[in-house]
Amino acid sequence: MEAGVRIRYYPVQRDARPRRYDESDRLLHWCRVFDEEGMAPVEGGASAGNLSFRTRDGFVVTATRTRLKAALSWHLLVEVVRANWLDYELHYLGADPPSSDSFLHERIYRARPDVRAVFHGHDPVVLAAADRIGVAVSVREIPFGTREDAQETALELGQSGTLVRRGHGFLSVGATLDEAGERALDLHRRAAAVSLREATPGR
Repeated sequence: MEAGVRIRYYPVQRDARPRRYDESDRLLHWCRVFDEEGMAPVEGGASAGNLSFRTRDGFVVTATRTRLKAALSWHLLVEVVRANWLDYELHYLGADPPSSDSFLHERIYRARPDVRAVFHGHDPVVLAAADRIGVAVSVREIPFGTREDAQETALELGQSGTLVRRGHGFLSVGATLDEAGERALDLHRRAAAVSLREATPGR
């Protein structure tokens, strides 16, 4: 669910088949919502963004280069079962490597035991109105997929439910997939309302 193959970690495939969870279908639901609402627009032939949920062994996340409208199903998801920060290496179950932002998801899950879902989208509406909708915005733009980005973004998120990554979309997290999804939708709708007010003459 992202544009371009720009993986900066080392992928290690443990098995070509991921495991299916009860939450897998709910994740797919929110992938469709992100697509329909324009919160993960297609860039370079793939949807820009990534969604995940926590598992006992790690987390399930959308694969790199995923198209949300292309009949996405659970067997196209990926489960990260081991994250080696020292070697910047991800071990996974699935046909394709996990999202290039997977280490960011891993850092958030490590820092926030309360979080069960992490959603990221490149919503242009949110980016355009970020400083006017009362949401925290990261201090600086950092190349995505890097250790620096994963560590700093997780720290800047802190205990919040949302964060705008300067120049690189937004994050929403939650104790459930629906909570993370509703927080993302709330950001999108608030930003759209601000944009509409500013575009309306006489207001």
